[in-house]
Amino acid sequence: MKRWLSLAIIWLAVLLLLFILEKGIFLLYFFQKTSKLSFSDIIGVFTYGLWLDISLTSYLITIPLVFFLIQLLIEKRMMPLFFKIYLPIIFFIIGLLFVGDLGIYENWGTKLNVRAIQNILTPKEMMASAGASPVWLYILIIIAHIIYGWYAAKYLSNKKFASAIGGIRWLNVPYFILMSGFAFLGIRGGWQVAPLNESSAYFSQNAFANHAAINSTWYAIQSIINIRKYDNHNPYKFMSDEKAKSLVADLYQSKIDSSLRIFKTDKPNIIVIQIESYGADVVKELGGMEGLTPKLSKIISEGLLFENIYASGFRTDQGLVAMLSGFPAQPNVSIIWNTEKQEKLPTITQKIKQAGYITQLIYAGDILFSNMKAFVVHNGFEQIITENDFAISDRTSKWGVYDGVMFQRAIKEINELKSPFFSYLITLTSHEPYEIPTNPKFPGNDAAEKFKSACYYTDETIGEFFNEAKKQPWYANTVFILCSDHGHRYPYNRETYMPSVHHIPMIMAGGGLNDSLKGKRISSIGSQTDIASTLLHQLEINAEDFVWSKNLLNTSEKNFTYYSFDDGFGWVSRNDTIAYSNTFKNLSWPYNSTDSLHSSLDTAKAYLQTLFEAYLKY
Repeated sequence: MKRWLSLAIIWLAVLLLLFILEKGIFLLYFFQKTSKLSFSDIIGVFTYGLWLDISLTSYLITIPLVFFLIQLLIEKRMMPLFFKIYLPIIFFIIGLLFVGDLGIYENWGTKLNVRAIQNILTPKEMMASAGASPVWLYILIIIAHIIYGWYAAKYLSNKKFASAIGGIRWLNVPYFILMSGFAFLGIRGGWQVAPLNESSAYFSQNAFANHAAINSTWYAIQSIINIRKYDNHNPYKFMSDEKAKSLVADLYQSKIDSSLRIFKTDKPNIIVIQIESYGADVVKELGGMEGLTPKLSKIISEGLLFENIYASGFRTDQGLVAMLSGFPAQPNVSIIWNTEKQEKLPTITQKIKQAGYITQLIYAGDILFSNMKAFVVHNGFEQIITENDFAISDRTSKWGVYDGVMFQRAIKEINELKSPFFSYLITLTSHEPYEIPTNPKFPGNDAAEKFKSACYYTDETIGEFFNEAKKQPWYANTVFILCSDHGHRYPYNRETYMPSVHHIPMIMAGGGLNDSLKGKRISSIGSQTDIASTLLHQLEINAEDFVWSKNLLNTSEKNFTYYSFDDGFGWVSRNDTIAYSNTFKNLSWPYNSTDSLHSSLDTAKAYLQTLFEAYLKY
């Protein structure tokens, strides 16, 4: 019995020490954030996260226990060898997930989850994202994990401990059952009705302190396990379906069509530019930093600025679906991942083709990423140009082709199209790792400064594209729609749930836009999902299929928008702006606020509940 107890204590100590060291590394890695924590918050990172550490430790002992049971049945002493193989492998995986967590948190502001883990399935994209991070430090951390695992294996497989579980006597069975019971309790966090979840690690008003307390590997495993629940039931059930549908239906009731007509002709050419990661914080006209996007400022002065637009989601695939299908992003999942579901979505491209438009998409990256190929093919684009259509010498970006080269190719390809045409261009370079082919505009090698330089570079390429477009005969009858796929935490290093992170630019410009609208602003509150209804109404194409999209140029439409983040949602309206965490059942924004102060919370909950029901039914 003593040897079994010793084994349990040593196992617990080995793993808990590792997780304590990981928390210390996490705090040091994000020292700028850590320096703002109080001493009690720093202590809380280690103490409040302890149950999740114990839970993961219990997970990790289940495989040795199962192997021990097999050993009893075959009556061979194999546990010492098992430990020497098992622990280095497990510690390698823990190290890999930990450094992945560091990189994801640095760039996304979220813990490592199933969405991020999906990048492993596309190694090129994974390496591209890692390029913004200190790769050599990550490698050293992983090596340190493996060495630690090797020494732990050597210690646990020595004669003293191996004999505890290495014998073949059936007397060990009661101890095996007892250890299994303790492991089960450790995994679920005790006897309570509800099993352990990440909220047990939340203790502070500072979000970073809470995130630091959460065990990276535990969170990643739970994210993978929990993603299954989104396949067949709605985790966002806040009220009766009847009440939710009634509240949502009221949002989309506009009494009259008072739309402003903004196009010079009935069938102008349409060029959509989906800009990577541009938030309002990089656009001076939206209250952002000066000097980051001067070319965009010039386009704004010549066009129509929609000043209250919010990204529906926080990743490119969500933005693509929102812009082309008018379907809002869902927390934790993306409809584009499921081909059967996304094929049932309405698309602007299909509608516009029926009106006689030629359609084209240019994405100078890997079209297989996030199941994008299935989505754009379903959209019915007649011409799809990807990185494979560029010369190998042009594919010098980690993501494929730099924006400047892509825009040069776009001019040539658009020149070959017959009017009217619909061309959809997607930029890439302002995605992490923020590598650019020119000298950086802003000094410094940290992520925020590199992001600023990448935004400046992309802005320059957009400006060059417009200058070239103005020389072409098709420009006079062309309307450009520029909109971001999502916002970004940088350059101000904000938290991902904040409304300001999701506030993005949306501009209409070009020779096909009425001259009287140059330099004007539209104050309607909306989202990328509203592009579908707004554009189709201007083209006098039926937009009834886009039930989640509203016409931003119809003054009788209600002013509101929804956005999503990890297991949460935001809501922006004339009277209220909130962000709600479904994980913790409270408001993340505004700080220190209560539900009773926000009358829009029920409407926002109804919106997500009804949206997710629609997602399940597709």
